[in-house]
Amino acid sequence: MIKISGCEPIGLMPEALRGDAQIKAMSYALGETARMLLGKIDPVAVYAGVDILPEQIVDLLAVEFRAQYYDTSLPVLEKRKAVKKALLWHCRAGTVSAVRELTDLVWRSDSARVQEWFEYGAAPYLFRVLLETDMRIEEEKIEDFLAALWKVKNTRSHLESITFRRKISQTLYVGVAVKNSGHIIISDVWHDKYEMKKEVYHGTAMSNVQRIRIREG
Repeated sequence: MIKISGCEPIGLMPEALRGDAQIKAMSYALGETARMLLGKIDPVAVYAGVDILPEQIVDLLAVEFRAQYYDTSLPVLEKRKAVKKALLWHCRAGTVSAVRELTDLVWRSDSARVQEWFEYGAAPYLFRVLLETDMRIEEEKIEDFLAALWKVKNTRSHLESITFRRKISQTLYVGVAVKNSGHIIISDVWHDKYEMKKEVYHGTAMSNVQRIRIREG
């Protein structure tokens, strides 16, 4: 398959004309003009070209789509994701899937779980969120998430808690030392008695688990 952007007009010419200097010059000029025009076509498809639009246009689209979760300080890749999800979340507002996708986007997770009240024995119309993330859990981030959550969850349901599970990998060095000591006791009747003592020293590891509970309001 030959892409139009990589096609030169000289390739359509008969073999006898391809060596002509004027033909080469015209082919080059037409080829560059075509590539310039093709380069301007993709950004014109604004709604379908979120991944290639300039960041300033993405910011404008977020306002137009009333993106539920958006901040101009976000990395551009997250901005694009938020804009692409905005219309879908408007269509599916009030569903568990919309809450789950929002949670994954905000906390950069791919394993968020949304449990409704009847799944874990809570009071009616409560729900909780469980997720794994490596992000820092900051108060401002939680407030932004709760503000976006109000826009995608159904009105009757209320968030009871968010449980963050974090995997922390670290190297542990464990040391072990053995100390042997002994002495010989010789009685007055020359009966030998030998006593041996052994002491073992070893290291221990300690784990620390902290639970943060978040409530609406």
